[in-house]
Amino acid sequence: MSETIKNILAEENVAPNARVRSVCEAIAARHPGRVQAFMYYGSSLRDLETAEKMLDFYVVVDSYRKTHQNPLRAMLNRLIPPAVYYYEQTDENGVLSTCKYSIISIAEFEKRCGAHALLSMVWGRFCQPSVMLFPKKEMVAERLMASRETAVRHMAAQIAPLIDRPITSTEFWAKGFYESYRTELRPESSEGRAAEIVDRYGERYARLTTALYGLPDKDGLYILPDLPAGPTKTKWFVRRLLGKPMTAIRVINSAATFEGGLDYVLRKLKNHSGVTIEPTPFQRKHPVICSPVLGWKLWRKGAFN
Repeated sequence: MSETIKNILAEENVAPNARVRSVCEAIAARHPGRVQAFMYYGSSLRDLETAEKMLDFYVVVDSYRKTHQNPLRAMLNRLIPPAVYYYEQTDENGVLSTCKYSIISIAEFEKRCGAHALLSMVWGRFCQPSVMLFPKKEMVAERLMASRETAVRHMAAQIAPLIDRPITSTEFWAKGFYESYRTELRPESSEGRAAEIVDRYGERYARLTTALYGLPDKDGLYILPDLPAGPTKTKWFVRRLLGKPMTAIRVINSAATFEGGLDYVLRKLKNHSGVTIEPTPFQRKHPVICSPVLGWKLWRKGAFN
C-alpha cells in the first residue's frame, strides 16, 4: 500500500526537548488561555541540541483580540498576519534561549496553507519539516495536519508547471524553495539555501514526490503532468513583487515587541539589502503605526529589489 503525505508528515511530530518545552510554556503564559498549538520550524529544529540557535514558532491562537494586550496590534495581526514577537529566557544554568514567534489564528493558518493562497510565506514554510507541539484539542491537531498536507500539495502544484522534463525529487523541491525564497528578504543565496534544505532531508522529499506522482523511473526521475507554465510564472512574478515589501512591514511591526526592536530590524534589513533609513522620533516611538510608511521608504530606496 502506498504511503500518504499525511503519514509522512505525522512522523515529524517528535517530542520536544526541555529547552523547547520551557519556552513554549512561557509563551503560553504570556497569552493565557489563547494558545491552541505551536508549530516549530526552522534552523533550530534542524540542530535541536544547539542552544545558540534561535527558536522559531508559529503560535496558533483562537482570537487575536484576546491574545494581544494592545488593540492596535490585534487589528494589525488580523490585517497583516502573522504578528511577530521576540522572547528570551535564561535557564537555571545561565543558558540563554532566544525565540521569535509569530501569532496566527487557526483559521488564518488554514487559509494561508490553502490552494488559493497567493503568497508562499506560510505554505512554503510548512511544506518543509516542522513539528506540531502541544495541540489543545484533537480537532486542532487534525486541522493543522490537514493544512500541512494542503501546503505540500499547493507547493507541488506551483512547481510542476515550471518543469518540462523528467526530474529528481531533489531538483523538484529545490526549484520550489528557490522560487519561494526569492519572494522574501533573505541574506543568503536563495538557490544555495534551497538546495541545502532539500539535500538535508532528501529521503523525506523523495517519499513526498512519490506520494504525489508515483514511483520514479529506473534513473530516479519523476515524470510530471504536462501543464501550461504561463499562469504559474505570472503568479511567481506577483509573489516577488508583493512578498518583500510585505515581509518588511511584518518585520517592522515586530519592532514594538522588545526594547531597541526597530534598530534591530533596520540592521537586519541592511544586512539583507544594504539599505537603511533613519526613523523620526515619532516613528521610533510608534513603529507599529508607522510600519507602512517605514516599509514604503525602504522600498523607495531599493531595499526590496
